[in-house]
Amino acid sequence: MSAAPAMDDAPPCVRSLQHAFAEARARHPGQLREAAYTFAGRPVVLRIVGARLAERIQRPFAHLRRRDRAADPLPLQIDLWDEAETGVPFPADGASPELEQQWLACDGLLRASSDGRYVSFQYQDSITLLDRRGQRMIGCRRNGSHLSRGECSKPFVVMLTIWYSDRGVQILHAGLIARRGAGVLMPGESGSGKSTTSLAGVAQGLEFLADDFVGLERVPGDTFRGHSLFSTACLTRAGLGRFADVQRHAVEDRFPEEEKPILFLAEIYPDRLIATVPIHAIALLRIGAERTEIQPASRPEALRQFAASTLHTVVPRPGRAALEMMAELVERVPAYWLLLGPDTRDVPEGIERILACVEERGRV
Repeated sequence: MSAAPAMDDAPPCVRSLQHAFAEARARHPGQLREAAYTFAGRPVVLRIVGARLAERIQRPFAHLRRRDRAADPLPLQIDLWDEAETGVPFPADGASPELEQQWLACDGLLRASSDGRYVSFQYQDSITLLDRRGQRMIGCRRNGSHLSRGECSKPFVVMLTIWYSDRGVQILHAGLIARRGAGVLMPGESGSGKSTTSLAGVAQGLEFLADDFVGLERVPGDTFRGHSLFSTACLTRAGLGRFADVQRHAVEDRFPEEEKPILFLAEIYPDRLIATVPIHAIALLRIGAERTEIQPASRPEALRQFAASTLHTVVPRPGRAALEMMAELVERVPAYWLLLGPDTRDVPEGIERILACVEERGRV
């Protein structure tokens, strides 16, 4: 993949964002916050001008942070500035003749160049542009002290979905927890119990990777691995009441009453968050059982769960390659129903039983 283009060769919309970031950085060198990360095994450098904005954007990626940047080959570079802290104006409307294709998505506006190289997403007082070939993402936030709940819990999710997909990592709407490095993937639409199950697992010693967005990648040997994207979990206020030990850590941050508070799990359980695991099993969740138990699930049931949840939630909408990956996943990885009883303390035992069944199948 080639290096980022020179400013003179980039479209005007890209050059204007590059110039604005450079101006913000030059005006406020003391406000620059730079850190290195690993996203799905790929190097990423995040540079933010604005202390408050940096604090909030970096927080969900804390478990993916690296201490060094030595010899990184063509990392994804993400540049962001805060208009309120730097005084460098937010782009007027993000419009550009170079990005002539546009769609409404996630209550925002998604634009793309005709060749698909440049993609931008504008939502409320934020704009982000991705150069897919040059591996550069750049954007602005009007005020880092007033971000949406989605931006605080899962920054750049639309742009990162595209970037991951370009590298063979499909974003699924699913939770992912693990026991001693054996991953259990949990698809399901909103309200199916993914966040509650994920939090119940990590609270009682299992490893956490995701509560609703996870990266799935094929690996040699006809197997799959799951990648953690964010260290956050979001539960309703009523749901948090079932977890007295972590409820006090929930971040409300002036979010509307109907929006879920955020838990930054890397700060609560720093030793239980991991970045990547092999997928050993699929757990289809069903709430309302008298007690927690497991039952075998069919491949069609598993595929319906993945497709219904991911196709309706992930933006941009996954295409044929994603459906083929999901179909291959359910063909190769055993699936079980995890019937959830009222006591969240039973979740780890249910996960243990699923993995024990997988291990037994492997010995037969």
